[in-house]
Amino acid sequence: MENEYKNTNRLDLTQADEATVREMIKRGASRREFLAWMIAAGATTAAAGSIFASTKQAIAATPKKGGRLVMAIEAHSPGDTLDPAAFKSNIDYFRGRMFYGSLVRLQDDLSYKPELAEEVSTNENATEWTFKLRKGVEFHNGKTMTADDVLYSMNRHVGTDSASTGATLFSMVDRWEKVNDYEVRAILNSPNADFAIALGTFQFKIIPDGWTDFANPVGTGPYTVKEFKPGVRCIGARFDNYWEDGGYLDELEHFAIPDPVARLNALLSGEIDAMANVDPRTIGKIESTDGVGIWALQSGAFMGIAARRDLPVSNNTDLIRTIQYLMDRERIVKGVLKGQGTLGNDQPIGPAYPDHCADIPQRMLDPDKAKYHFDKSGVGNTAVPIVVADVTPGAVDQALFLQREAQKIGLNIDVQKVSTDGYWSSVWKVAPFCATQWNMRPTANIMMSVAFASTAKWNESYWKNEQFDKLLVDVLAVTDPAQRKQMYCDMQTLIHETGGSIFPAHTNYIDGAADHVKGRTHVPLNNFGGCESPPFLWRDDA
Repeated sequence: MENEYKNTNRLDLTQADEATVREMIKRGASRREFLAWMIAAGATTAAAGSIFASTKQAIAATPKKGGRLVMAIEAHSPGDTLDPAAFKSNIDYFRGRMFYGSLVRLQDDLSYKPELAEEVSTNENATEWTFKLRKGVEFHNGKTMTADDVLYSMNRHVGTDSASTGATLFSMVDRWEKVNDYEVRAILNSPNADFAIALGTFQFKIIPDGWTDFANPVGTGPYTVKEFKPGVRCIGARFDNYWEDGGYLDELEHFAIPDPVARLNALLSGEIDAMANVDPRTIGKIESTDGVGIWALQSGAFMGIAARRDLPVSNNTDLIRTIQYLMDRERIVKGVLKGQGTLGNDQPIGPAYPDHCADIPQRMLDPDKAKYHFDKSGVGNTAVPIVVADVTPGAVDQALFLQREAQKIGLNIDVQKVSTDGYWSSVWKVAPFCATQWNMRPTANIMMSVAFASTAKWNESYWKNEQFDKLLVDVLAVTDPAQRKQMYCDMQTLIHETGGSIFPAHTNYIDGAADHVKGRTHVPLNNFGGCESPPFLWRDDA
């Protein structure tokens, strides 16, 4: 603040003067009173007015400690976990940010900056990455973080026997080495220029060396676990020894309200302070209600239907193509999403990614092509079951629109709507056809690695393609931009032409929040600011 005063207002304020200025405004001094005091001190009217405005704004933006926030997401299940290596849902990701820290932190532009590491460096071909660790970082149990904790945490994702849901992103890691107590090095068996960015994603949190009790987890995050009941709720209490500014709330509660109408009503009534996944059709209602507003982010997230290519009922290329041509993509984006999204093209890398392939022809609703492939499919009158739930706005609508279009060509689509409770553990990757929703990942390579690589634990369509797998690895060693672009285009084309993905739309993240919810982040990877907001959230009831 001092430099701002000096540079813009030509008044050399001492620290005592600045304290007086802030105290006057906090006490409620009027603008007229403040100007009189400043002019008497030698300031011009213009300078005094500028100082008043900037100081008032700075005070309003200064985080306040205390209070409680309640955040509601759309789905939970008995499989909810606080084990970072097992994270697989939005509810896990947000809680992970409450209780843990990472070596690096992703920013709003999807770059990274050091977090528990204070310095990150790599060699010329990105096969060795060195992390100098921040000293004095304390776990919730009082233990000081060292290299041993980092090695233990990282090695949980390494190797073919790793149970980590993020293990695919570590497939090129040969080993982690301890340089000294506050420095570690990752040795890769192939180049990976995206490696540090990958470490900023959700699973790669730091836990104490040897820790296995995730009913009572210990991390370095801004909150400690006060209560955790899978499928019910989670409450964090402020960790007073958090290593950086943050963790301002006394408590942060996070749970699910599966019904979107009930979730909206809870926000509008003040029962909760923020809700994930606002139905676009209710945006106007939120914006017309005093005290609440929209917290939206443009992104490359996407929704759709996944077809398992490993089951006879769904491993029918012509049936998949039929469904793809029956998707009314424009109606979904314009009508259901209210413009809060872009057209999907049955592959995951949309226009929000720098490596998006615009050369792939856009599939649109085409009943004639759909009928052609339907006749080739041999399905006839056999009912095709598609299991859906309100996992994201439009997830059910897409299936109902599909059902109506299918009737016109004689295809019998059986839409089976179920609850979001337990959906990701009992339906997703189980049913032959089911609704799906994916958050954006920071790079095209990461997105395709976690969802489309043959060995990926989250390969929901069970699609396997050797050419794709090879390209996915080889591209990380390519430095020529044109060659990289073409390789990514080839990968997207393979998914588009041979995969089991029916993706009609890329969706923005649309959340709702009370006006008193401050410290919001805007990382376009997930709800609630990319699930990066817990350390920075604070409550302002002024």
